[in-house]
Amino acid sequence: MTEEKTKKPWYRRWWAITLFIIIGVSILSSFFGNNENNNSKALNSEIQTEKQQQITAKQPEVKTYSVGDEIQAGDFKWKITKYFTAKEIGQDVAGSFFGEKSDGIFIILDVEVENNGKSAKFLMNSFVKLIDEQGREFSPNSAAAFYIEPKGSSLVFEQINPGIKKKGKIIYDVPEDLKVANIRISSSLLESSFYNIKLII
Repeated sequence: MTEEKTKKPWYRRWWAITLFIIIGVSILSSFFGNNENNNSKALNSEIQTEKQQQITAKQPEVKTYSVGDEIQAGDFKWKITKYFTAKEIGQDVAGSFFGEKSDGIFIILDVEVENNGKSAKFLMNSFVKLIDEQGREFSPNSAAAFYIEPKGSSLVFEQINPGIKKKGKIIYDVPEDLKVANIRISSSLLESSFYNIKLII
């Protein structure tokens, strides 16, 4: 009789075991959950660092030069010998103006470019852009270049054979209040590096 009274009912024993299992599972879940969160944070931090390094690596190298300096950009060697401004380009013939009037003001560059490579290369006007202090980009004005004097002095963007040097003028139509600008020369369409020539208008 005494042994039967002291023996606990089966349902009390199972309740204790179940409670122990629940507590154990909660502790393990909390432990592994914290580890997973820490690992996730570390992974995200590593990804952000790698992205930042990639952005920094992609930023193009920029070098600054003065008018008259020779610039080797890829296979082309450039030199801007001088620059000036004008409100219009053309001439009056029998009382009629044949030419192009600027919407702002024309900046006209005297340029020399030589192909120092081993094969013919195509010279494109996207290699030479004017950038103002606000970061706005201006491409050459081909319509005004048609009327530049002397005839044929406009720098025509075409294929240049190795060892050939071309001389000519490049024209930009820019806002009249523009005071400082950079002529940005790139080495190729990929624009892996920039070469700036500062102009004071």
